[in-house]
Amino acid sequence: MSDVVIVGGGAAGLMAAIFAGRAGARVTVLEVSNACGLKILVSGGGRCNVLPGASDPSDFFTTGSRNVLKRLFRTWPLDDVRTFFEADLAIALKEETASGKLFPASNSAKEVRDRLVGAAQSAGVTLLTRHRVRGIDHLEDGFRLRVRADGEDIELPATRVVLAAGGQSLPKTGSDGSGFALAAATDHALVDRYPALVPLRSPDAELRALTGLAAPVRWRALAGGKTRETRERPLLFTHRGFSGPAALDASHWVVREGATLRVAWAAMDAAAWEFALEAESRKRIDVLLGDFLPNRLVELLLRRANIPGHLRVTQMHPKQRRRLIPLLADFELPTDGDEGYKKAEVTGGGVGLGEVNPSTLESRSSPGLYVCGELFDTIGRMGGYNFLWAWVTGRLAGESAAASLR
Repeated sequence: MSDVVIVGGGAAGLMAAIFAGRAGARVTVLEVSNACGLKILVSGGGRCNVLPGASDPSDFFTTGSRNVLKRLFRTWPLDDVRTFFEADLAIALKEETASGKLFPASNSAKEVRDRLVGAAQSAGVTLLTRHRVRGIDHLEDGFRLRVRADGEDIELPATRVVLAAGGQSLPKTGSDGSGFALAAATDHALVDRYPALVPLRSPDAELRALTGLAAPVRWRALAGGKTRETRERPLLFTHRGFSGPAALDASHWVVREGATLRVAWAAMDAAAWEFALEAESRKRIDVLLGDFLPNRLVELLLRRANIPGHLRVTQMHPKQRRRLIPLLADFELPTDGDEGYKKAEVTGGGVGLGEVNPSTLESRSSPGLYVCGELFDTIGRMGGYNFLWAWVTGRLAGESAAASLR
């Protein structure tokens, strides 16, 4: 019998395995894919954005308790997580100055995955791939896991179980949503799920024709007559709509609540645009706007304002100016859907934070079972934040499961 069986060999599962094994537990990881950490391998375009350079709880969204969220991050501060990767796993990290993201200096996601796997194996962890957990039975002295492996149905006993099966985004990496079914079957209440950090579709053909362009924006999501969130990040136009950090970060408001997105181009509000027009009043309007935005976007905005680009600012009629400023400072991004789980970075919704003991991540409804990673109703924004969540909760779940054996 294994002391701890971890369901899922992704980021959170591998971290849970390392710390449970180092705490002296006999640990087995059951991974449905043919290798562990496939999602790590494809992250960051194959480079793996291991961590953000800085973080606070406002970088995360949950429908649960913000206090619990803060409490969980205090269990393993960002600086300590970075030290683990750099000193313990011997992965040199470099920070991108513009984005603040931390990548391995090798630019190799494979290095990150392999070092995590190696650390787990060094801690005595048994890694079993192509093992699909179909059910978990809670017994008096532990658990029985019903597993499909190599075309056969087997049963594996465990004293403790850690659910780290991931969400259902990027299903080709093994994240097929099966972990949510296991959580529901073990009496956990689930928050409705949705694709998050997902590209958005647009019905506006002119905007879609700008595919490949990127522009800095300050975006805000409006729902229920209120601004729910606002941030400054780059927006990318695609042949189907919008992507890039701005659209991906804002997407959960659109998908979950049907929010409207409005952007201030160049992250400049109306007053800032008015100042720019006054400061360069002798310039042609298309040249002035081109100092801040891509030319094709400038052409579209001037066309919608019905302003000839060759006009100098001083030649603009007040009515033209009144049409232009809202297009520059409060432009609505029309959306009519999203690209779904196949393109989503993470899954929103899932196991509520209130379903577990925040000190240990042990289930309240199924003692001896622990939850971590993307299964929780918590998402971070783009930039390594969701990996941070996986590392922090994986470590806590693994350590807690092992400690409970003593």
